[in-house]
Amino acid sequence: MRIDLVSDFACPWCYVGRRRLAAALAERPALPAEIHWHPFELNPDIPAGGVARERWWRERFGSPERLAGMLGQLVAVGLDLDIDFDFTAIEVQPNTRLAHELMHLAARHARADELAETLFAAHFARGKPIGDPETLAALARGCGLPQDEIEATLARRDDAATVADHLQQVREAGVTSVPTFILDGRHAFSGAQEPEFLLQVLDRLAAAPGEAAVPSVSQDR
Repeated sequence: MRIDLVSDFACPWCYVGRRRLAAALAERPALPAEIHWHPFELNPDIPAGGVARERWWRERFGSPERLAGMLGQLVAVGLDLDIDFDFTAIEVQPNTRLAHELMHLAARHARADELAETLFAAHFARGKPIGDPETLAALARGCGLPQDEIEATLARRDDAATVADHLQQVREAGVTSVPTFILDGRHAFSGAQEPEFLLQVLDRLAAAPGEAAVPSVSQDR
C-alpha cells in the first residue's frame, strides 16, 4: 500500500503522526506499505538562518499560558510514543527548505524514512538547528548518504527546483495543513490520528482495492 505523507520537520505533530503511523503498521506486519514523503512549509517566510525561537513562539502563540499548555500536551503525548520532546533545547525556529531538499536526496537512496526520523529527533529532542547546512550535512552522513551528493544538495542546491515543484504540487492537491496522509491514493486526512483510527482505514482499504479517489501528489518520491 502506498502511503503519501506530507509533513514539515518544524511541526511537532508531524513527528507524532509519523510515530503513530509506525505503531499502526507494526500491528499489520503482513501489509506491504511504502511511505513516500512530501514537503510542506508551515513558515516559508522564516529567513534561511532561522529566527530566535522564543521571539517567534511569542509572536505566533501569544500568551505564555497558551504556549505552556500546548507544549505540555505534546510532551505528554510524546511519552507514549518514545518521543523525548525537549522544547527548551530549541534556540532557533528553522527554515526547513534545505531539510526538504535533503529528503529528496535521501529518497533516491531509499533512506527517506531514516532521515526523516533523524531530522525530527535532532530538532525536537536535541535542539539541533535543522536549517543549518553543516548540521544537515552531519545528520545526512549519519544516515549513510554519500558526501559528494550531500554537498551537491546543500551547497549547489541541485534539488532546489524539484522540491519547489513538489511544494507547488502539494498546494495544488489541496493540502493546507500537516501532517496529511493519503492512503492508497483513495483516502486523505490531516492530523496526527491515533493508531486505532489508522488501523481502521488501513484495514478498510486493504479489504476493498479500488481506483484513486483523491488528488495525487508527485509519484517520484
